[in-house]
Amino acid sequence: MARQNQMRRDDQSGISASPGFTTETFGTPEGYRTIVTALTAFPAIAGGANLAVGKKAVTLPAGARRVKGSNMSLAMKQTQGNVTADTPDLGIGTTIGSGVVAVLGGTAAFEDILTGQTAADCNGTATVAAVTTELLIAAAASHDIYVNVADGWAASGDTGLLLSGTFEFNWR
Repeated sequence: MARQNQMRRDDQSGISASPGFTTETFGTPEGYRTIVTALTAFPAIAGGANLAVGKKAVTLPAGARRVKGSNMSLAMKQTQGNVTADTPDLGIGTTIGSGVVAVLGGTAAFEDILTGQTAADCNGTATVAAVTTELLIAAAASHDIYVNVADGWAASGDTGLLLSGTFEFNWR
């Protein structure tokens, strides 16, 4: 029997987007593909220091979940300061980026959905990547997904580094 409707709205899949993000979810409970569109800003970035920051994008519905495969085309653009030439580590994970670190790799959950990629700049050039990682999220674990960035930032920092573009992931 053919499936009649492959597109499902977010209220049917149970996924919820955070402010600054929108989602489209396709599929059925046997397997979803969610496309997340970002148009937001990261928290303020202090200049002249190693720092990781993140922004919550979506929350998966309660219960055990499997995330398998993801890709991104995300760009960062400075709004103040002068971080245009910075090449931060950009990734997607289940824990918000934080702390005095220049890369996301020191804390696996900063990038456990899409491993950190070196951005070309913070002047609007998209960072494009696809990975096939598989992550099991236990029923009792947090179901939040974050876009994270880390770098040894330029002395000026930026109070509103813009994030735009899309990422997607498969889950059930």
